[in-house]
Amino acid sequence: MANNDNPLIKALPPAVDYLSYLTILEYNLTLEQLPLLHDILQDTTLTANIGWDLVHLLLPLLPESQSCLQDVARLGNPREVILKVTELLEALNAPDGNTVEDDEENEDQLEGRDSQERPDEEDASLPVPGHVGDSTAREGPSRVSQFIALLDMLVILHPRIKTKYPSRFLSTSLQAVLPAFATLALDTDAIDAVLRLINTLAGTKRPRLPPRSSSTQVPTRAVQLPPAAPDPEATEESLAPGETALKEKLLQSFLTFVAEGYMSSLPVDDDTPALSWSTRLLEQLYPEKNIPGKRTIRKAFEEIEALHRRDSTIGQMLALTRDLNLALGDLRRALNESDTLANDESDKLPTSASEVPLSRPGCLYLLCASYASAVLFDAPSKESPETKNATFFSLLSDFLGPPSSSTLGSESLALIDSLLFFGHYTLQSNDLRSFLERPENDPAFTQTLQYFSIISAITPSAALRYVAHLLTSKILHAHPNDLMRLSFIKDTLQHCPYENLKASAVGWLKDEILTANPPGAPNTPNNSSTEETKEKTIPSIFATPTCIATLAPHLFLSPAKMDKDEFYAHEGFFLAALNLYYLLLTKEGLNEKLDLPGAGVQLEGSGADDGWLSLLDKGLRNFEDRGPGEERGTVENGMHMNLLEGMIAMCKDKET
Repeated sequence: MANNDNPLIKALPPAVDYLSYLTILEYNLTLEQLPLLHDILQDTTLTANIGWDLVHLLLPLLPESQSCLQDVARLGNPREVILKVTELLEALNAPDGNTVEDDEENEDQLEGRDSQERPDEEDASLPVPGHVGDSTAREGPSRVSQFIALLDMLVILHPRIKTKYPSRFLSTSLQAVLPAFATLALDTDAIDAVLRLINTLAGTKRPRLPPRSSSTQVPTRAVQLPPAAPDPEATEESLAPGETALKEKLLQSFLTFVAEGYMSSLPVDDDTPALSWSTRLLEQLYPEKNIPGKRTIRKAFEEIEALHRRDSTIGQMLALTRDLNLALGDLRRALNESDTLANDESDKLPTSASEVPLSRPGCLYLLCASYASAVLFDAPSKESPETKNATFFSLLSDFLGPPSSSTLGSESLALIDSLLFFGHYTLQSNDLRSFLERPENDPAFTQTLQYFSIISAITPSAALRYVAHLLTSKILHAHPNDLMRLSFIKDTLQHCPYENLKASAVGWLKDEILTANPPGAPNTPNNSSTEETKEKTIPSIFATPTCIATLAPHLFLSPAKMDKDEFYAHEGFFLAALNLYYLLLTKEGLNEKLDLPGAGVQLEGSGADDGWLSLLDKGLRNFEDRGPGEERGTVENGMHMNLLEGMIAMCKDKET
């Protein structure tokens, strides 16, 4: 060390005591002094005594202070430094994002001195040119940079602590990391730092992936750090019973909550919510539905770097589940358990692995990631990614609440995408029909349809609305009892407040009618004399007049009592009803077989002047009437009006 006149050299203990030396450092610490401080901190005894109180001084000087922070982590008292790092991580989550003032009581306890022995706090906080407290100093490092630097310190600190109960330090620091991470989960460098922390604490032997190009000011460590000093307070006692299992469970829990925070923070880019697992699964299951010439979502995740990075990140988390012995069975069991502690226990440190909860949303995301890796990417798995219909149906109420909830459909898109993927995957790998054949499962059937039908109507992502619609249709049509299917369609048409969902119900009815009336089917049931033959030939209710008679009052609505806004709101439903009506008129034998006139649907050729088409046409023309210079309305309404006019004309041609 050169320049003995430098105050950092002249005041080195034993010239002054350690607390006074800290005050001198606070006055004189500048960017230019950092290389000298790095040399000074190689004194293990000095760093062990003052290192804990340097962290908050060095943090604002990042990235130049990175080596000094690493010195503190390597050579300072690890127990004291961890407490300071934890405090600063909690401060990162403060509303203003700034570090908080030091807690005097904690500092006094760490130093073993009474607060009256401390130097004048007012003098110590005076700004110094070039000092971190100087208002004229350079702009400080970003929160991401500070977060990464603090986590890199934890990577060094935790393995240094040798105590009977190391889980107490681990639990405290991990709880401080999560709130700070929640606000930074979208940052690539922040998530990499968190995964690096888990990777190191888990003792993973797998080589790390090459580092990504960093957007922060904190450089990635490219060289091996010198050995760390031993824990000065180490004891000869061995680990307490259960400590190894508790440490592993703490890391498992931390990983699941990190997965929850990461997935919930992902943005929607070009209608690709979160990982778009459900959309990619549908593209694989039904390739005929992919639009020719349009890039699939699966291709987008392969070609767009930001989307590909999402797959890579969740893949690293999935790899960590294996390192932490977090099996698929553990994830499945955790879905049925609580992920929160009672209020009187939330502040207590866990003493056994059974007291550490896993994040249920995080477990769902990791479970779906495992299924997706096996189904979408043919990744090898030591465990069979099986699930059961009953497990899936019970999950919905746990994650979404009751179907009548006013918040249904407004959950995070990552959660909705995962539940939709989980649903399609479950139904694809299980015999849904045999499950639904048991009457005791009817409530689960109805409730599941309510969940996904509402999601298909109101969730903000068009891609997820489509996936939810297909899943609802698949579950509905899979039920073996046609009366159950008709009942749900009727209930939707009669009571649903969403017109677009009512239009979907018309589509379900159309599919049921086409399935029950295949080409070449007789117009009347075969009256066989044997009971066995009669049972086999009992027609579906969708092939009888009862179908239309039951639904006609809710299908063929009259616009006579509607105002203009209400009529516009029903345009999509009217188009769907006209589409069905046209099918009934044009498909050979359907009109007679389903008996539209008998259901109260007046045809134009019957001589009635109040047939449904006439009423609909009359209402349309009433709302079209405009005064001089009055426009028709929005472009969308105008397009729907033109479609309605065209459909009404086509149906009238077929009626007469």
